[in-house]
Amino acid sequence: MRLPYLLLPALLAAGALTLTSAPAQQQILQDQESTPGPLTAWLDGEHALGDLNGTRTFLENKGVEFFGGYTAEVWGNTRGGLKTGAVYTGLLDFGLNLDFEKLVGWQGASFSTTWLWLSGRDASEDLVGNSLTISNIAGFNTFRNLELWFQQELWARENGPALLSLRVGQLTADSEFLISDYAATFINGTFGWPDFAYTNLPEGGPGYPMGAPGVRLAVSPTPWLTVLAAAYQGNVFAQNVNRAGFYWRLDRTQGYTWLGESQFRWNHAAEETGLPGQLKLGAWFSSANFAAASGDTIYWGNSGYYAVLDQMLFREGEPATPPTDGKTTAKSFKEPVPLEKSSQGLDAFGRISFNPQDRNTIGFYFDAGLVYTGLIPGRDDDQLGLALGFADLSNGAAQTLFDEGSRQVGYEAVLELTYVAQITPWLSLQPDAQYIIRPGSTGDLGNAFVLGARAAVTF
Repeated sequence: MRLPYLLLPALLAAGALTLTSAPAQQQILQDQESTPGPLTAWLDGEHALGDLNGTRTFLENKGVEFFGGYTAEVWGNTRGGLKTGAVYTGLLDFGLNLDFEKLVGWQGASFSTTWLWLSGRDASEDLVGNSLTISNIAGFNTFRNLELWFQQELWARENGPALLSLRVGQLTADSEFLISDYAATFINGTFGWPDFAYTNLPEGGPGYPMGAPGVRLAVSPTPWLTVLAAAYQGNVFAQNVNRAGFYWRLDRTQGYTWLGESQFRWNHAAEETGLPGQLKLGAWFSSANFAAASGDTIYWGNSGYYAVLDQMLFREGEPATPPTDGKTTAKSFKEPVPLEKSSQGLDAFGRISFNPQDRNTIGFYFDAGLVYTGLIPGRDDDQLGLALGFADLSNGAAQTLFDEGSRQVGYEAVLELTYVAQITPWLSLQPDAQYIIRPGSTGDLGNAFVLGARAAVTF
């Protein structure tokens, strides 16, 4: 009979312990639910290799940033062009950025280098025979330096570009000049470094995958205006000749390539609620010798003129969330509540270029496109894009092809439909379709319909 009396204090103590520990157990369960597991943390991270046990964050806090990625593509030509078939195209890119202000206290100073390992085949060269390159990563298979430069910024702004920026070293023009931000969604090369640049400049000019020694000056008197000027080695040489990227020949015989561009921005500041846009007006000049488009005369120098427009047309968004404390900064209840500055919505771009007819292959060029970000509910970072590129031969270049026996000489065009699915922050898949009209700017080859897919991983 004494056993129940002995158990009673123990049961009461156990009950008290359970009651007092319940909040702690609940807190543990909540912490477990709020703390992502290893798989979730990996999938939600910015890089496929993660933070490397804190090494990446530690180095970035010290001003040292390593970056890299791999892009893989498969292309198939279903009709027209040179032949039907399929090819693989690959690119490994990696590099280093140094922020000397964080590293040693040198304000405004930075360093960057990018290296490429190109592999696989070029669908345009092997399957279609067109000038508006199907893949913007295709190139001669090699290991090459793309950029290697030092930059000094002066009179930095808290929001917006520094008043003055000077960059010198191995540079690419398509990192800053002639580029549409919204056109970067597309895979065809002409929507990056456009056809009028890589066709008219010697060996394609200082654009991917070829860098060149040069110097660039940027002046931003106001946050909404930047004026760029740059000079590069005039001849970057053929990709199979300048394999490593360091075939430097700075002399008058090779000439120099000069670019100037004014960039006007609106509604980019944090306090501006309108739809953002940007207009770029620029020109290029080369001091090399150029054969006439008809091939019977040598000219000194060449030039071209262009304009680029980016404009957001529609923005998705919800009214700003009111303060939880019931307070408001509005002057009256009738004051409109601004929309959040979401990147979701419809964007448009357009570019146009005019080049002298007597010494250029491409005399007139334009492209335009639409990109919708977050069209599908729950897929806020995905992008759907449709774009058209058009390159018209100069009179002399058209006459030369006509004299060689080509028919329907005049222009080449591409229509691209693409969808970027952001699977994780570091992995994207991009199915792509391109319709190539009059490959080679003639009717000698049938119109080509190319299907492809890209997978891109950020390390």
